[in-house]
Amino acid sequence: MTFLDRMADLAESWWEATATATPPTAPAPGHRELMRQVAAAVALRVVRPEVGGADPSRLVVAEEVAARLAALQGADGLFSSDGNLHSPPDSAFAINDLGATIAVIDAADDPALAPLRRRLLEIGERALPALLAGGVHTPNHRWEIASALVRLRALDERAVQRAEQWLAEGVDVDADGLYSERSANYAAFVSNPSLLVLAEALVRPDLVEVVHRNLHAQLVLTDADGVVETVFSRRQDQDGAIPLSAFHTQLRRFALAGCETCAAGAEVSEPRTPELAVGALLEIVQEPTLGAELPPLERWPETDVVRHFPGVGLLVHQHGGVRTVVYGGSDVPHVNRIGSGLAGNPTFLRFRAGDAVIRSLRLSRVMFGLGPFRSEGLVVDDGVARLHERAAARYYQPLPVASHQPDGGYRLTDDGRFQASMAFGERAHDEVELVTDVAVRPGPDGVEVEVTAAGVDTGWSLEIALGEGTVTGAAEVAPEVYRPLSGVVELRKGRDAVVIETSVGSGADMAGWYDPGEAYTFLGGTDALAGPRLYLTGTTPGTWTLTLRRA
Repeated sequence: MTFLDRMADLAESWWEATATATPPTAPAPGHRELMRQVAAAVALRVVRPEVGGADPSRLVVAEEVAARLAALQGADGLFSSDGNLHSPPDSAFAINDLGATIAVIDAADDPALAPLRRRLLEIGERALPALLAGGVHTPNHRWEIASALVRLRALDERAVQRAEQWLAEGVDVDADGLYSERSANYAAFVSNPSLLVLAEALVRPDLVEVVHRNLHAQLVLTDADGVVETVFSRRQDQDGAIPLSAFHTQLRRFALAGCETCAAGAEVSEPRTPELAVGALLEIVQEPTLGAELPPLERWPETDVVRHFPGVGLLVHQHGGVRTVVYGGSDVPHVNRIGSGLAGNPTFLRFRAGDAVIRSLRLSRVMFGLGPFRSEGLVVDDGVARLHERAAARYYQPLPVASHQPDGGYRLTDDGRFQASMAFGERAHDEVELVTDVAVRPGPDGVEVEVTAAGVDTGWSLEIALGEGTVTGAAEVAPEVYRPLSGVVELRKGRDAVVIETSVGSGADMAGWYDPGEAYTFLGGTDALAGPRLYLTGTTPGTWTLTLRRA
């Protein structure tokens, strides 16, 4: 069975589960899903004409879905979704699929598709003026809108000019090939595909090279389970998991062009889910050469990797089946807040030995509700990754007499932790500080973590989030919460195991905890991890060590 057939089979199942399972009288899904349903119907008809010819019901449903899509379009030609009202960028996601679908219909030369084409063209014509004038609110939106514009360039010559105006800002990619949002999700589904469309339409080979570099970075960031590292992301996926298969057709493109690195990635990333297969099928019908069989690999890339990504504060160290990821690139210490669009994940290390996985290390402190340790940066020196944070809180002195207000009404100001009518900036203050330095020494069989804390006397708790497996050397003190019985704990899954050794005592007098900080708790929220967790506890100041190694 060919790659095209495999993707078509999965796309068929997606179509049956979405378009045909939702009657036209039901509440409409979002505009992006509706347009994807129409696009899938057209793609399936093109690659399997015998099905479409014998049973035209798919085309009938597609026309009904297109009518529902048109009904969602506002008077200004825009769509709204997820609170983004009359949104040019959100609309551009659907218009990109729409433009691609019209191109597929034109290439197919199938008279039965003519009514659907007219409907889609009407939707595009209504949206285009708003896309020509509309703005954005995230970096990737620029490329999504620009891509949608060039797909509709035949309707208005200004479309290319506007796309080039967005591109003139320069693509937000660093020397390692990572975009400013640091998001695998948006790289896979927005920036990379949009830049490839723009590269072809505007004859910009430099944009192709941006995508190629990004793919090589994503491959280094992918673990043995085929999951791309997202701990450093500034978007929603910083706490999630993005499969390498989301990049498959992009990898396939460069593999077929002769890149052995991308060929190795494509070999292990073919989509297995219907949702991803629909996207792959849409690309293949637009560009049939993407469906060609992958060239045989003459050699697999080197599995030993040491890669420092300074732009995002990340180090990947891999030797055989042992992989260490060290992270120190949080935005929170620099902007002093948690927020959408900021890298805020407090995980500073991940480790795996084969199938035995340490999902996360997070360090909490009793420190004025400031939240867990988040390094101010990552320095790699002679193979040692160094993390550093200074956390401080203030106690304020009385105002100088010249600043007194007879009515006691002082300016509402931000202390960095909270706000109060205290004119903080006009007061002398005393600081309570906690300075934390972490030295991480990855090796071929494990990693040593040395933590030194200086400053205030307080308690700390290290959370070690465990992957699946059997835990020995620890007591389960609550559901999925473990405390070490001695200085050695083992997590075993199958033939693989991670041994956890520490210089910290069992600390039975102090229960372990994770504190997300007041930025979450005052709103009743949390970024805490679920699943099995092992806790070590102790007090500052002092130095202690933790070793994770393959058994």
